Amino acid sequence: MNNPSRRHFLEGAAATIAGAAVLSSGTAEAAAKKGSKGTASYDLIIVGAGCGGLVCAVRAAQIGLKPLLLEKMMDSSGNTIYAAGFMLGTNTKMQRAAGISGDTTDKFYDDMIKVSKGHGDPALTRYFVDHADQTLEWMADYCGIKFKTGMHFIFPMLTRSHLVQGPTQPGGSQLALDLQKKAKSLGVKMMFNTKVVQLLQNSKGFVDGVRVKTKDGYSDIRSRGGVVLATGGFSANQAMVTQYAGAAAARMPIRGSHIIAGENIKLTDPLFAKFVNVDQYHCGPIHGPTGANPLNIVNNGICVSREGTERFTDEGQTYVQMARDTAAKTTDNWAFMIVDEDVHNLKVLANDWNSYAKNHAPVYKADTIEALAKEAGLDPKKLTKIVDEYNEACANNTRAKLVPPNTLKEARPVKKAPFYAVPFQGGMTATFGGPLVNTDAQVLDTENQPIPGLYAIGNAAGGLFYDNYVGGAQLTNAAVYGYHVADYIKANLKK
Repeated sequence: MNNPSRRHFLEGAAATIAGAAVLSSGTAEAAAKKGSKGTASYDLIIVGAGCGGLVCAVRAAQIGLKPLLLEKMMDSSGNTIYAAGFMLGTNTKMQRAAGISGDTTDKFYDDMIKVSKGHGDPALTRYFVDHADQTLEWMADYCGIKFKTGMHFIFPMLTRSHLVQGPTQPGGSQLALDLQKKAKSLGVKMMFNTKVVQLLQNSKGFVDGVRVKTKDGYSDIRSRGGVVLATGGFSANQAMVTQYAGAAAARMPIRGSHIIAGENIKLTDPLFAKFVNVDQYHCGPIHGPTGANPLNIVNNGICVSREGTERFTDEGQTYVQMARDTAAKTTDNWAFMIVDEDVHNLKVLANDWNSYAKNHAPVYKADTIEALAKEAGLDPKKLTKIVDEYNEACANNTRAKLVPPNTLKEARPVKKAPFYAVPFQGGMTATFGGPLVNTDAQVLDTENQPIPGLYAIGNAAGGLFYDNYVGGAQLTNAAVYGYHVADYIKANLKK
């Protein structure tokens, strides 16, 4: 979630927006005309046009409901369009066609719980893994999403990946375009540049609408079945990140969307929602000024701080922990990976070097360590000593005795010129905390009771993710619960 080219999503979406103009050109006042008289205009209101919100809108329309999709920006602008586009399944027909077999939902469940260090809500996790296959097949068959399967990844993704295909990159942007196109074909009302500023309740406490702000002012819109929050978390709200996740996290540049502002908490707090995991977030390495991503480089070579030229972390940790340490253990959230030509030529790093090249991010190169240090603005004597000690530890298999230790399973010495210094920072991807929900995506209050008519899906909800996540699980989670909540609301409207 780091390529600045993703910010050109709006250009790729121009045709979709133009085609959907008839759906989104009406004013909020017009949409709320009946609502202002106390009569619901819609069956459900969905806030946020990312993966979860769009899936919810499409499914609602498919089963005969009248949804309204509200988005505060001029188009889908959340983390979906920055995502690589991986989604997860265990035994889909797409996997079977690619010859992938042997996985189970039980194994998937165990991996989800393991990655969340046992803190992922068991019921939410179980529902998620049990319904992922069904949701992905529906997205392929009904929504027209094209998936590539058959890839083999290391734990925790394994062979579960379904990568969204299409001309728009990254895959998350293509996913948003495809879902918008499907929503348009079903006549879904989509209103952009419409910011929800308040949830509304009727006399019985049922969340039956929203107050919105547009260029024309404020107005209220009502729904019969409730409100679904699909706004994402608060990763781009520095004040909230500081308050909940700490100063180190707040210093991180954003790896994804810059408009994820914490509506999931701001809107639900007045209703006494129960918040969980608000100190938890996902992060990763990034070159903040350009968005270049050294994802795998950070687990190859020697990591040193920019200021002081010191090793400060174990290069054998996950890229997530490497990013956390860079933000927390350096004075300026800047570090360098020092590698040699052999590492530079590793096939697994090709995309990383590509990312730096196409984003015009600096990579320093020299034929000696001393010259490299001077190029990168590091201390030549300190860097030379660090490299010598590291190479000796590699040769003697004593890397565990280094301070800090190096626990890479396959550490490569830094010996073959030319040598490279790759600058990076710890970057914020997404927050994991928010209002706790049950398996019907109902938001719970501080007494663990559902707030009638209020739902949260994707990263707007809390409970499923903690510490880290299985790659692709965030998009899949948004889709699984976006699909389900539409069905749940319809069932309740029939009562």
